[in-house]
Amino acid sequence: MNFLFNEEQTSLGETVGQVLADFAALTAPDPSRDSEAEVWGALAELGLFSLLVPEEHDGVGLAFVDLAPSIEALGSGLASPLIASTLVATEAIKRLGSSDQRAKLLPEIAIGETAIAIASAELGRGKDPFFAECRLLDGKLSGKKIAVAGADVAQELLVIARTESAPVLVLVPTDAAGVTITAHSDIDPSAGLCRVVFDNVAVAAGQQLARASIDALDTLVDLGATVHSGMAMGIAEVMLRRSVAFASQREQFGKPIGSFQAIKHRCADLAVAVEAGKATSHYAFWACSENSEDRSGAASAAKAYCGEIGCNACNDAIQVHGGMGFTWELGLHRYLRRAQVIEHAVGSRAWHYDRVVTEALAAREVENAAHRDAA
Repeated sequence: MNFLFNEEQTSLGETVGQVLADFAALTAPDPSRDSEAEVWGALAELGLFSLLVPEEHDGVGLAFVDLAPSIEALGSGLASPLIASTLVATEAIKRLGSSDQRAKLLPEIAIGETAIAIASAELGRGKDPFFAECRLLDGKLSGKKIAVAGADVAQELLVIARTESAPVLVLVPTDAAGVTITAHSDIDPSAGLCRVVFDNVAVAAGQQLARASIDALDTLVDLGATVHSGMAMGIAEVMLRRSVAFASQREQFGKPIGSFQAIKHRCADLAVAVEAGKATSHYAFWACSENSEDRSGAASAAKAYCGEIGCNACNDAIQVHGGMGFTWELGLHRYLRRAQVIEHAVGSRAWHYDRVVTEALAAREVENAAHRDAA
């Protein structure tokens, strides 16, 4: 069995990376959003947003796993998190949306006209993506969301809310009456994190993506966690590449510093971590694509593990570069900032590790019950 990506999947990821490389502002020392609209337009022209859209809705109809190399390219290029959120929302709409929702939204997404920001985190329990004090009662949505990437430029919000009986996913236009969006002051200004307040926003029945379904929330969290794991590995790979390049060129005592044991071992450990993290992330992409039984466990394992690797890789790269690694001009801080945002998005590392343990124990109980029944 071949677990490697094929030529088309790899080539697509490389093309996305080349497009992002044309926008130097994305990875420049100053964390601005000046080129965000131009980047979105370039990726829309490339056809990135049509890849997950089925052919009957004017898309390409690729599987979720096919985009893994492209997601890594988005991470390594420090592209706007709104791009990744829109791809996650596309897959969620494809799986969970009604025929009318798919017919209306997917063609608009495919051509890049509709961007969708995912609103899940809230104050108080921001580490738990399922937590929702945001309420949908009698067709009115009220509550607050934080750290909503790109909400100020998106056309739609995909909101995790709660009715009297169960959680729901709701699509809300950003220009709807009662929606107030304000930018956060946060560690990574280029991520475009926003605070969103809903004040008795009217929500029609057709705006609910999946009515009263915990399985729908599981699906959204699994997709989001997996995509963020891919972006984290994109960052980690850049940090590895830059660390090795610097260690090969920078000389001390007449030798490249990469020949010294302390630097050599740090780079070697980072290379091992990157390979292990990518394998974990790639499996999560496959598990989500195939909707396998261990999808949730695989997605949470990837999110927690890869998020940790991404942050550690940035810290290792700064250490390898020595004193200049801490300077603003070198720009390594840009990757560390984004890695921190990714690590805390769609649930914290601790929450996802707890979920992995819960999933593993549940699977073991099912297995033990099967053995008892067989006996």
